[in-house]
Amino acid sequence: MNRQEAEIILQRTFKLNRFYDEQWTTIEKILKGERVLLIEKTGFGKSLCFQFPAILHKGTTVIFSPLIALMRDQVKKLNSLSISAKCVNSEQTPEENSQIINDAKAGKIKILYIAPERQENSEWIEATRQMNLSMVVVDEAHCISVWGHDFRPAFRRIINLVNLLPKGLPVLATTATATKKVEADIAEQMGSNLSIIRGNLMRDNFKLFVIKVNSEDEKLIWLGKNLLQLPGSGILYTGTRVDTEIYSKWFEFLKIPSSGYNAGLDAETRIAIENGLMKNQWKCVISTNALGMGIDKPDIRFIIHTQIPQSPIHYYQEIGRAGRDNQPS
Repeated sequence: MNRQEAEIILQRTFKLNRFYDEQWTTIEKILKGERVLLIEKTGFGKSLCFQFPAILHKGTTVIFSPLIALMRDQVKKLNSLSISAKCVNSEQTPEENSQIINDAKAGKIKILYIAPERQENSEWIEATRQMNLSMVVVDEAHCISVWGHDFRPAFRRIINLVNLLPKGLPVLATTATATKKVEADIAEQMGSNLSIIRGNLMRDNFKLFVIKVNSEDEKLIWLGKNLLQLPGSGILYTGTRVDTEIYSKWFEFLKIPSSGYNAGLDAETRIAIENGLMKNQWKCVISTNALGMGIDKPDIRFIIHTQIPQSPIHYYQEIGRAGRDNQPS
């Protein structure tokens, strides 16, 4: 399949006009059964690099992702395009997860998102042996590396699965935040014959500002005066769950439409807040990094940090939620 033929399918199925050059380079390699590490900026469209090949393959593509909110968001979008996609995660009942796994074994699911920790589940381990796997994807692949900013041991176990896969079954690892050291570590673990595609990680549509204040009270006052003047909707990051409640109550007092979001909320409430953000119901969502990388809303216009993030890489990931439509943010 050449690029012109592929872009006809892209327009028909995904309602997009064309691939970026690096997207097509990645997809070409995947369609040839190669292993690829793709390092591209937030908002680049890395997910299309596995979603497009997935609809061409006969079997099921499994995507390991640590972000439940992102899984939900992408499954919803894929289903709206009439692509059979599901996710298995801890916020669903065991019965729901079992049904989804059975559907995948029966070949009813094209794209299956799953949390890396699921590999410790015996039902899942057995299911992988019975599934017609067409591709394995490791999203947020920096989590594989002990040198990464968010190392997770469960991601190491994905590598065990990858190394058992037959030759010629494509594997794609994606991240926006792999340093050269992390890149080398991932490459070593994923084995030989790995193609590495590294793009430009700069986001030219961003403007960064520092507002100097002398106290926590001054932060609240500045936000109260200026938040409604900012264009569009956005995310305000805080350091703790308690802080999300403090800012929520302050904005409620000022009648600024907003909602607090943190990992302590039940799944139903989190989903309602995510949906509200997507529909521009809130001027901002006040969140710990629980919202983090899990939202793909193209027109988020501002990100505010009330405290210094854990690292520069965390900061890059979190501001990367904004301006995914390439408009100024």
